[in-house]
Amino acid sequence: MMSLSTSVIFYDGVVSKPRQAQISPFDHNSVQVRYEEDGESIRQYQYQDMILIGALGELKPVIELPDDARIEFSDELPDWFELGNKKLHHSIWKLERSPTLILCSVLFMVAFAFGIVKWGIPQAAHIVAYQLPEQSLTQLGNEAERYVVDWTTPSQLPKSRQQQIQKEYLAYVAEGQPAQLVFRGGGQIGANALALPNHTIILTDELVQLAKNDQEIIGVLAHEQGHLIKRHSLQQALSSLGLSVLYVAITGDSSDLFTTMPLALAGANYSRNFEAEADQYALQTMHRHQIQVIHFANFLQRLGAEDESQDQNSPFKFLSTHPATPDRIKAVKAFEMKHQSQS
Repeated sequence: MMSLSTSVIFYDGVVSKPRQAQISPFDHNSVQVRYEEDGESIRQYQYQDMILIGALGELKPVIELPDDARIEFSDELPDWFELGNKKLHHSIWKLERSPTLILCSVLFMVAFAFGIVKWGIPQAAHIVAYQLPEQSLTQLGNEAERYVVDWTTPSQLPKSRQQQIQKEYLAYVAEGQPAQLVFRGGGQIGANALALPNHTIILTDELVQLAKNDQEIIGVLAHEQGHLIKRHSLQQALSSLGLSVLYVAITGDSSDLFTTMPLALAGANYSRNFEAEADQYALQTMHRHQIQVIHFANFLQRLGAEDESQDQNSPFKFLSTHPATPDRIKAVKAFEMKHQSQS
């Protein structure tokens, strides 16, 4: 065994002067270091006392020793060097020096990051949204509602009209899970409807005036009820906060949400999937109460036309949280045709 040796740089832990030395195995548990210091000096070290701190990036393998001494290798650790975690460090060291492996690592990290954004964050947002207690939902929703109140004005809709819409909401939409219906003047958000997690639906005067009949308003309220039941605004706001929601999902600490969430809730722009889900909820609700769903399609069509006439640079573009797309209108008509053929 003593015929095996490797040249190293050795620091004796007393002075900072580097010394040329030879390291060789002594037995399966220890090595010897030979260097010149007023003649030949020999030190013996146990593997169990060594700490490998190099073999990463541009660093060469470096061994820290208990007497403040240090061994620096010029290449990877020799085969006979039986340090326990040698293989892991060598694998990382080789990986960093292989162009193919580097490229594969980069591609993996890009794919992993895409997966986190595409699926990880939305799934974590879904989990967190349904784990938050009612008290937290109320607190977040109340804060978000304050923002909406600041953006809007007191309603000018006659009380009798508000009461009529409230009555129809309770009769056709609430279905045992009534929300608080709040009427506001459009102000900065114009014709709009918002569902907030404190079980509140805000309906603007402008949206009521845009509707041709009460069936259209029922369709809008049923759509907002769907957002409430599915906690869409909460999920969308959580997703918009990015990786912070993963932290909440892992640790359960949601204290920071109360400083960042309310504004995100008030201005949440729903994803296509959330819009489609809320639309289907509205259509099913209307169908159960024998209200023709074409009224909802007609209202979406009118919203789309009105949307095009709005200032595209406005931060509160007409019904920006509910884009009236042709696909949504087609989905309503497809729903209507399906149920007509079944009747």
